[in-house]
Amino acid sequence: MLLAMFFLLAAAPVGAHSGPGVIVDTDMAADDARALALLLASPYFHVMAVVTSDGVSPPDIGATNVCRVLGFLKQDGVAVGIGRTLAEAAPAFRANATGLDWAKLGEPVVPIGGMFSATNLIQFALKSSARPVIYICLGPLTNLGDALKQTPELAEAISTVLWFGAPPNAAQPGWNARRDEAAWKQIAAAGLRVEVIRWPDEAAAPLVDKALLDELAAVDSPAADLIVRLHRGGRGAELVRAKHLRLWDDLVALRFLNPSLGVMSPVAGQPGWSELTGVDPLAARRAMVATLRMLPPRATVIMADFPAAPEQLLPDVRELATQIIARHGLEEWKAAVLTSELHRHLGTYSIVGAKMGLRARERFNVALDELHVESRAGLKPPLSCVNDGLQVATGASLGRGTIAVVTNGPPACEAVFSYGDGRLRLRLKPEFAKQIAADMAELVKRHGGTTPEYFQDVRSVSLRHWLDFDRKTMFEETVEGGQVTP
Repeated sequence: MLLAMFFLLAAAPVGAHSGPGVIVDTDMAADDARALALLLASPYFHVMAVVTSDGVSPPDIGATNVCRVLGFLKQDGVAVGIGRTLAEAAPAFRANATGLDWAKLGEPVVPIGGMFSATNLIQFALKSSARPVIYICLGPLTNLGDALKQTPELAEAISTVLWFGAPPNAAQPGWNARRDEAAWKQIAAAGLRVEVIRWPDEAAAPLVDKALLDELAAVDSPAADLIVRLHRGGRGAELVRAKHLRLWDDLVALRFLNPSLGVMSPVAGQPGWSELTGVDPLAARRAMVATLRMLPPRATVIMADFPAAPEQLLPDVRELATQIIARHGLEEWKAAVLTSELHRHLGTYSIVGAKMGLRARERFNVALDELHVESRAGLKPPLSCVNDGLQVATGASLGRGTIAVVTNGPPACEAVFSYGDGRLRLRLKPEFAKQIAADMAELVKRHGGTTPEYFQDVRSVSLRHWLDFDRKTMFEETVEGGQVTP
């Protein structure tokens, strides 16, 4: 059993679901299924394990349906754990979850080695992870409480707990907190960093209605298809027509994937705890669709295949290519590679431009050639190198008149992107600009100027920046008009 756990947890995919390790704890209601689909569709982290608790669904039936979700999304290498059954009576609304048409997702695909005890799986995952794990809880805190009761020191292996619950001593604790109050109090005393993510007024949560499902049905992604299948027939359709379903647990996944949704405010009297505030329901609904909509892939014009295999790359790039693709995705890889070929050397600012352009496409959810770009980077290197990356990543070009370089002000690592009536300004954050300047100043000091050794080290530093800088966190993002997705 331990050997089976080891192979499942060690087999993190190289090309997707890389980054921080995540454990998802769920009681597999309809909103849990939607949240799980959102999380599994993201390429920016690795879901190590999914464990089920006794909440809206019983843990064994919940685990079976988790296996259906994993099989449908072709993520059947994720380990699955079953939590213990509580002494409390089943909730009256349990049939809303167990009655969904789960069979539309196909037969459950049980992971290699079968399913494990949730407690054992959590403990093993925390012990085996090389860095702290993010724990996302969509139901009661039973499983985490059980794991830490046996091995309290494993709390140090958890970076953050994100929970659809309530802070300690909340006047209205919510169902997930009330379902296992002992576990709730235990986690409150464990010294963990906990982010409570919930709607202050549940009636504010956006409805899962026909209009939302129609939007998702038009999204070309397996995760969106999964959500539509569960809600377009049987009990799911009945609940939609009754206006019963809202984006509840979905908010945990949406906030995790879109940190700009609301702000975390400290919980008074509870060190380490914070609570989400200021979420715009319309922004959350838009984020639901945007997160599931994948950017159209960059098609080739001349090449039959885009170079990504190690033997197709120069040795220094070959060493980092797998990590870059795993962390930032194939679309950024393509944009930055083409930028470097156009730019005729590998430099940080051209890579920054590619990251900025791709981030703008993500925010607007548009394909290539749909944005108009105003660059503030000027016409003098090295800052003007940003312009090459902007053109390649967005498809905006001088030939089509869809990009312009504004020169009536001081140059800055900044651009304004327009689509319809929407305008988005992206500017490199000061801490990243300072890091680039410091790294380049060190190279000048070391090599005394533009020698061959200097340019070789510029290449090495730029490769490191490419890997380390995350386009989702490296820019100040300001919406200046119209609608832009979170």
